[in-house]
Amino acid sequence: MLSSSQQDDKHPDRELIRNPLWFYMKANRRAFSLGMFFLIITNTIDGLYPLVLKKGIDQITGHIGLHDIFKTAALFFLMMSVLAVTRFAWRTFFGKYHTLAAEDLRNRLFRHMAQMGPNFFHKNAIGELMSLITNDVQSFRQGIGSGVLVLVDAVTIVCVVLPLMIMMNPGWTVKTLVFLPLVPFIIWKLTKLIFVNYKAQQDDLSDLSGISQEIIAGIRVIKSFAQEKTRLSIYNRISQKYELSSNKTAITDALFMPVMEFGVASGSVILLFIAAPDVLSGAATIGTLVAFQRYIQKMVWPMTALGLGLSQYQKAMASFSRMKELFDQKTDIPDEGVIQLKCFENLKVQNLSYQYPGSESWALRNLSFEIGKGQTVGLIGPVGSGKTTLLHLLNRLYPAPHESILLNGISIEKISQRSLHTQLVLVPQESFLFSDTIVDNVANTDSDDNLDGVKEWARVVDIDKEIDSLPHQFHSYLGERGVNLSGGQKQRLTIARGLMVQAPFIMLDDSLSAVDTKTERAIQERLSTRGNLSQTKLIVSHRLTSVEHADQIIVLKNGEIESIGTHRDLLKNSPTYARLAEIQGVHHE
Repeated sequence: MLSSSQQDDKHPDRELIRNPLWFYMKANRRAFSLGMFFLIITNTIDGLYPLVLKKGIDQITGHIGLHDIFKTAALFFLMMSVLAVTRFAWRTFFGKYHTLAAEDLRNRLFRHMAQMGPNFFHKNAIGELMSLITNDVQSFRQGIGSGVLVLVDAVTIVCVVLPLMIMMNPGWTVKTLVFLPLVPFIIWKLTKLIFVNYKAQQDDLSDLSGISQEIIAGIRVIKSFAQEKTRLSIYNRISQKYELSSNKTAITDALFMPVMEFGVASGSVILLFIAAPDVLSGAATIGTLVAFQRYIQKMVWPMTALGLGLSQYQKAMASFSRMKELFDQKTDIPDEGVIQLKCFENLKVQNLSYQYPGSESWALRNLSFEIGKGQTVGLIGPVGSGKTTLLHLLNRLYPAPHESILLNGISIEKISQRSLHTQLVLVPQESFLFSDTIVDNVANTDSDDNLDGVKEWARVVDIDKEIDSLPHQFHSYLGERGVNLSGGQKQRLTIARGLMVQAPFIMLDDSLSAVDTKTERAIQERLSTRGNLSQTKLIVSHRLTSVEHADQIIVLKNGEIESIGTHRDLLKNSPTYARLAEIQGVHHE
């Protein structure tokens, strides 16, 4: 068994997994380096200007001429102007660095999710995945962005300001920063608590996102069964759990500011006691006192920033640990095929058996059949007989046993998934439409170049007149999942989308179940006369009228093939088919 480090070595994102901060610093080295360069310049100038202020105050108290004071004021103005430019520069470049990092991480998460099979989405709640790609990415961005920034900012300020304080008065420096050694210990304790608490908070946020998505998606069912109070009670329970974990994190986080500021700000009080005798005796000037006070104030930020930066970085690593768990989940349908298909000749299924993970029963057993180019094949069977499972295996949404499904004589796992899906298109049982225009939904694009083709296929599926009656016709926007359409309209648009691809082989998974018999017959007639006549079709249906004219019909029962033949043959040879024909009133021709 491979160790954790060995598994990381083989991970496609192993460099990112090992050290995400270093990975994105290298990936965006120009923006990061320029941001750091201008930040160091900014802090250096910011550390030096109190010396100019000291000089100006001493010139005023020493009754120096206005000419010298004017030169000092001009130098002070110049330094402030340069500070404005360098501050703008580091914010621009550093902002670009962590924005690009967040964009790249989101894309990696999306690509990883996109390659996963249905089993992955059965195990992971949609709300949790949404939380990862939004909240956790944003938390990671803040950690490697502003978190790292304030850490570097703090270190730079200390490196500039502390030597200047020692140069001005070593005794004052030691006495005013007496509480400084306590800071690292407090930071270490608090950051450990923050990591644990923030990870728990993000886990609870994922649960809250998941239940929110589920309630909104199922609002019709909730209202139909008058379950508003029940669901609200469940939502409140999860929301309160998230509230408690958020408060726990916030309390720990809130300790940083007062602890950090007290450790250094107390130095101002100490300064008043130890500096007063030196100023009164003339051993130190008022300008020195003012400049030193400014430096003490500047040391407040590094100590605070040190805690803040480490806090944000710990939050980022907590979020990334959740994303790492996602990256560690492997797809059960890896796209390792390299063969590119140029055409479809035949599909052969041989001794295909399939069992869902965790199930003790077989979904399919010993299926064998062959479909030739241009054939129309029906697939019939009772609910739970394995029809949809078979289509998902043919489309490689689930992993089929090696050499059990052959396309043009090639096992489908040897074919690249993109090539496979250009040859075999599946119109699923559940109609899914995007919150977009009708033309963009059917054409799968945001361009009007395919408008004529969309209109043609809309006529084939007998929905063109209904679309023309809408205010914006084919440019009408659909609600979420096509909520403003009827079930039959959604099914017909989904079929039009599948036909629009012009794939050599199309699989229709009970795609006309919400359409009346008359409309279904009209669509079938148009498909046979105006569609792609060389297109191979595999039609799953509970209605025998949908498949009775097919070249052959496959009858499934309990995951096994009961019989294969034409409509007439099956009326005689298949008990299941004959019983369905009797129930539906479909008779021998």
